[in-house]
Amino acid sequence: MSSEAHLMTGNPKSKRFMWMIPLVMIAIAMLACDDIIQPSVMVDRVEADQAVDGNVYVNVINIDYNNSQGQGQTIAYESSDHGISWQRSEHRFADPPISSGYTTEWYGEQLILNGYGVWSFPRPVFRGVFYDGTTYNGALPFNLPQSSVSNAVQGNTIYIAAGTQGVLVAHFDDRNGLASDWKLSYQGMDALQPLRLTISDPFDILFVIGLILIVPPFALIHSYLLSRVWLYLLPPAEAKMMAWKVTLGLVIAGVIGAIFWLINDRVDLYEVLAVLTALIVLVGVTVTALLAGRAQVTDATRLKLVGAALVVSLIVPGGVAAIFAMWWLVFGIVFIYWAYQRAYWRFTQEGDPTPEGRVQRWRVDRLAIEMVIIIGLGSVAIAFEVGILQALLYRSINRGGLVELLSLALGVGGLFFVIRHYSSQRAKAILKLADETLPKRELRLMSGDLWRHTVYWILLTGVASAATLFGQAMAYGWFTSLLKTTISRG
Repeated sequence: MSSEAHLMTGNPKSKRFMWMIPLVMIAIAMLACDDIIQPSVMVDRVEADQAVDGNVYVNVINIDYNNSQGQGQTIAYESSDHGISWQRSEHRFADPPISSGYTTEWYGEQLILNGYGVWSFPRPVFRGVFYDGTTYNGALPFNLPQSSVSNAVQGNTIYIAAGTQGVLVAHFDDRNGLASDWKLSYQGMDALQPLRLTISDPFDILFVIGLILIVPPFALIHSYLLSRVWLYLLPPAEAKMMAWKVTLGLVIAGVIGAIFWLINDRVDLYEVLAVLTALIVLVGVTVTALLAGRAQVTDATRLKLVGAALVVSLIVPGGVAAIFAMWWLVFGIVFIYWAYQRAYWRFTQEGDPTPEGRVQRWRVDRLAIEMVIIIGLGSVAIAFEVGILQALLYRSINRGGLVELLSLALGVGGLFFVIRHYSSQRAKAILKLADETLPKRELRLMSGDLWRHTVYWILLTGVASAATLFGQAMAYGWFTSLLKTTISRG
């Protein structure tokens, strides 16, 4: 066969892989099927009956989107009591829509009326704790209408479409302003699944409060911190008992605040936390001042102890305010302080507090606090240096495993130097341990002992912080499952 004939009968190179095109298209179609996101069932239209006061109609779209036509259906609902309750209706909406309201739009979660922000979707902290990404995007989608939003005015009441959350209802104080009685209305709209913003079941409330008190153990942390301050004024056993009594009273107040937060959809966590923080600080400072007056310490000592009580009273509320973001770090810092204080406890004087005992106890506490600060600052500095080293080594060596190994060695070595210095040399200086008081051999033994304690307590702190972080993740999953169960029951 000639070359010309071969060219006429052979397949061009451009057509040699044409058989792959259908396979690629099928694969793309399969991926597209996996990623289909169906529109949320939501209220998209509101219409008020201007002839009958209290009669309102809404249109809910995207019902039964899995039908054979692949299209959503609609259901109309009506209310005859200004949106308090709803039932299905055969109402026919006007076409084109009747405009009887204001210019409204949703900007994110904020409602804009005539160009002014008048309302924001409530309980962001509650929703952040009890709803995760799966809940928002899966079984319980959360969508508010965007851009122009359907609304209707009837007398002194305005009704605004709120997407998956039903209808937002508010009243006018007069024709120039809105009252602050905004209310989401969806009772009876059986096609909707709005986010529940409260927990009302007593057993569920007890379950949540139990998790709050246990993960992390806020009561134990607060009691320990208070006892550290009151040890300057009371014998150890009495200081610990006093701290437990005060903490128990504050726990009861915290439980009441938590219940109020869970059942009230108009108040979020930080409003409750602000009141509880003020109470915790007031109790801690007041009790410390009374104990200082009873112990007859100097004014300077009283002022320092009151300041210390103020600081430690803010630690646990600060951890609560951090929620699931950084409160485990607060716990880690407290645990590091406890670890170092325990490492140097042999140098404190137990028994009834005396001026000399207070001075020596402050030296130990000061060393423990310095250790917390220096480890934090040292870790940041070492991380910065390791980052620079990695950037340089990647360019010169271009071996990821070796770079990671060298960086780890630098980090461990740097932290070793920081801890080694402060666990021995700084301890000798602060605790007033000199060659005249102890033989050199004893000083060397003490230095090694302090170093072993330091490593031990740091490892224990890391394990405890990791366990607390794991407990946080489990609690977060429990919270989400709890509210999903509560919603399914409702």
